[in-house]
Amino acid sequence: MSGPPLTTFTWLVAAAPVLCLLIAVLTGWLSARSAAALVLALACISGAVVYGAGLSVLAVAVGKGLWLGTWILGVVWPALLLYGVASSVGLERIGRVFTSVLPGRAETLLLLAWVFPSFLQGVAGFGTPIAVCAPLLVAAGWTPARAVAYPLIGYHWSVTFGSMGSSFYMAALTAHLGAGEQTDLAFAASSLLAMQCMVSGMLVLAMDGGWTAVREGSRMLLAVGLPMAGVLIGVATTVPAVASLAAGTAGLVGVVALSFVDHRRRAVTVGDVPAPTVVAPTPDTDAGRSLQMLAPYMFLLITALPIFLVPASRAWVLDHVVVAPDFPATSTAAGWSNAAVESYTPFPVFGHPGFYVALATMLGYLTYRASGLWSGGAATVRGWARSLPGASLPILLLAALATVMADTGMVSVLARGIAQVTGAAYPALAPTIGGLGSFMTGSTTTSNALFAGMQADVAALLGVDPVVLLAAQTAGGNIGNALAPVVALIGLTTVGQPSGLSHVARRSLPPALVLFLIAAAVTVLRV
Repeated sequence: MSGPPLTTFTWLVAAAPVLCLLIAVLTGWLSARSAAALVLALACISGAVVYGAGLSVLAVAVGKGLWLGTWILGVVWPALLLYGVASSVGLERIGRVFTSVLPGRAETLLLLAWVFPSFLQGVAGFGTPIAVCAPLLVAAGWTPARAVAYPLIGYHWSVTFGSMGSSFYMAALTAHLGAGEQTDLAFAASSLLAMQCMVSGMLVLAMDGGWTAVREGSRMLLAVGLPMAGVLIGVATTVPAVASLAAGTAGLVGVVALSFVDHRRRAVTVGDVPAPTVVAPTPDTDAGRSLQMLAPYMFLLITALPIFLVPASRAWVLDHVVVAPDFPATSTAAGWSNAAVESYTPFPVFGHPGFYVALATMLGYLTYRASGLWSGGAATVRGWARSLPGASLPILLLAALATVMADTGMVSVLARGIAQVTGAAYPALAPTIGGLGSFMTGSTTTSNALFAGMQADVAALLGVDPVVLLAAQTAGGNIGNALAPVVALIGLTTVGQPSGLSHVARRSLPPALVLFLIAAAVTVLRV
């Protein structure tokens, strides 16, 4: 493979920023901003001194990172405003609405950390599900760290076929798969992710209340999880772009059906035995008032879902009014080349998830005003504006770190080193390669762009079906996405806790390791 020379020294140099970031995140010994700045500086120095990256390489890489960070902030900024507007109603009141949908804590958790974020991922990626759902979990009574960690694990399975299937298509195109091979990859990846879907629901419950919570939520795990898993496989093999959206929709339909059954049961009296006591309607539990309080979130579904479900409207919003910079080709003295890029990470104004979050926020505000729920004012906007600089800098720095490590060849050296050392045992570690890329970049799409070609090459060397390793690559990328500091920061920022990264990481790491082990075991069995 082309690229910087692979030696023990160059591998250790490439691993140093990753290890420093991991230690900083897990221990919390530095703030997210300081850790990101320190590791970015280390990566730039290493790239220049060891990998021969000149000033032009580093400048272009940082430029890509700043643009990628801006794309992400396009989600974070309106999500922060949505949080502020919803807070004006009283988050505890919104929380009571969600906890009244299903009878138990376990089922409420599954709705907000497993089903709803997976549905949102079908439309929009780059942390949008976490930005929307973390505040809802806080409103329903969970701590900020739990409110971010739970959906990170719960929604991870939907990433590959979410965002209109961008991660899946990136893997297939980068590995140069034909039409038949793409179908094979869709089935292999979706069947693995369908299994992870069920496991992630169990893990979310176990993270919150152990096996007791798993037992309490078992009804919903089966009634909602099995349809989501089945729809994911069925749609992925026919229309990959909407597989996660269809699966998430099936999950929401299942939740509505369960809620309907539960409310019917509460209303029934058998003989002389009274039904379970039902709290009399109050202003907070009245159906009409509840819909008014949930207005921003309802508008998010009403505006985004029809646009992205219809192929013609989806294509229009993604192809019109698009802003995207071009970047020149660069190369390092060590032999790593980056092709010129036209329209890098396009920002479609009407196809960007932030547009729909902002629109839902505005419509929600108007609804609050009209219904007499609004209790905010100019202070809400001022508080939002004051939060933007502190929320933005860590995300921009981490995005720049990802692109610097990619454009200098360090990420490639890390992956090649693992593949060379493990040899025939490599299939067991194939998901880890995908996870490494997503951990650094916060994107399974980017991880697949970096490593799908390498996975296909390694498969050829080992005499393995490339589809097996590519499925492991993208599944591992999804798991790494759940550990990515930049994605966790998006959620923490929207709940006002940007310093809580270490708490989220410590909660997310054990279940993520379980998911990696399952992906590795499935990959080895398939080989």
